[in-house]
Amino acid sequence: MEFHPVLRRKGIAMQDARDLVDQTVLVKLVSNEGLAFTGIPEDGPFFCKVTAVDEVGIWVENGKFATVEIRDGQGRYIPKRRQKPERHEVDLLIPWRIVHTLIRFRKEDAAQAAANVLGADAKPGSCIGFVK
Repeated sequence: MEFHPVLRRKGIAMQDARDLVDQTVLVKLVSNEGLAFTGIPEDGPFFCKVTAVDEVGIWVENGKFATVEIRDGQGRYIPKRRQKPERHEVDLLIPWRIVHTLIRFRKEDAAQAAANVLGADAKPGSCIGFVK
C-alpha cells in the first residue's frame, strides 16, 4: 500500500481511520448529544485512547464510567445516602456525525501536547481518557 506523499514525508504512516486504534487522540465534537451521561464534556476538546473504528464511529476507552444501583434485589428503593457509584471500564462509541475534529499526534509529541492542552497539574484519567 502507498501512503499519501505528504504523510510519508513527515514520517506519519497512516492510511485510514483504522490506523488510529491504540493511539491517543485529541477530539472536538460538534456536540456531546446523547453522551453527557458518559462524562464527555460539552465544551471539549478532550484526549482519549481509541480502541476501535468502524463505519458508525470511533470507539474510545472510558475507565471512569459509573453506574448507581437505585433498587435492591427485592425491587425496593435504596436511599440516596446508601447509593454507591460503581466504576466500570467500558468502550464508548462516538458517532462520526458528531465528530468535528480529530487530531493524532506523533508518539514523541503526544505527551507534550497533552501537557500543553491540559496544563502541567492535570491529572490523567480524571474522567474519560485525559479529559480537560
